[in-house]
This record gives sequence, C-alpha cells and structure tokens, in this order.
Amino acid sequence: MNAFRWRALARVAIVMLSLVWLGGCQSLSSSPETCRNVSTGFGALVGGLFGSQVGDGSGRTAAMVIGAGLGAFIGREVGTRFTCEDRKAMDAVLDTTPDGKSQDWHNPRTGNRFIVTPQNTFQRDGQECRAYQMDVIVDGELRQADGTACRRQEDDAWTTV
Repeated sequence: MNAFRWRALARVAIVMLSLVWLGGCQSLSSSPETCRNVSTGFGALVGGLFGSQVGDGSGRTAAMVIGAGLGAFIGREVGTRFTCEDRKAMDAVLDTTPDGKSQDWHNPRTGNRFIVTPQNTFQRDGQECRAYQMDVIVDGELRQADGTACRRQEDDAWTTV
C-alpha cells in the first residue's frame, strides 16, 4: 500500500477514534483513566479492522496485529489529549452555542486548542441532536472532525451517535 493511502487511512482512523472516544467517554463522571482505556480498546479494534484489509493468509494476520497495536497507541493518545475538562467545554458549546457560531477553548494542561461549530440542530427519535464540526490543534497541527451528538433523555448529557 503506498504512502498516500496509509496517510489517508491514518487520518480516517484519527477522526474515527475522536468520535468513538466522545461516545465511549460520554459521561462527565468518567475518570481520565477510564477514558484512556476506552480509547485504547476502540483504537485497537479500528486498527485491527484496517489491518485486516492488507494482505492475505499469515500476512493478513500480522497486519491485523500491527494495526491493532498502532490503533491502541493512537487511541490512547486521543484519550489522553481530550480530557474531562475538554468534555465539559464541548458539552457547554453544544448546550449554548447557536448553529453556525464557533466557540473555542484552550486546555493549558495538554496545550491543545479546540474550535467547535454546531452546524445543525434537529430531532431524532425524540432526542435533541446537533451536528457539529470540531477543529483541534495538537502540537501545532490542525485536525478536523465532523460529528453528531444527541442529548440523552435520562440525564440530559450529550453523547455522540
């Protein structure tokens, strides 16, 4: 697989892991260690799935193992860099920011900067939902993700879907 395809897969994996992490660590009461563990597990799963698309026979098995290892590493990084404080800030943006307006915050502990723009508010199965765009600047590099979050009826918390 050429370098361009690997970079494209890596970008997709980062975006997917970011969105999965938001869903896996959806509760503000989740501890940072729980969030890192969830992110690591989902990263390994996604990495293994990507690895399964490479080669055949024992080569495919090796690619799955390598993919799972790399996915776990990337997932742990995502879980470490998007903290509970960031989750609270994200929830506040979804609670109060009108569609099309951006809110940003800087996490002094991680050095990351987040810019979230709710795009569309709608109802899905009786739940309030919001589509959003999230830009994250990590180590000076811009990363972008689009997602949808819905408010859970039992506790009014946002969770990604």
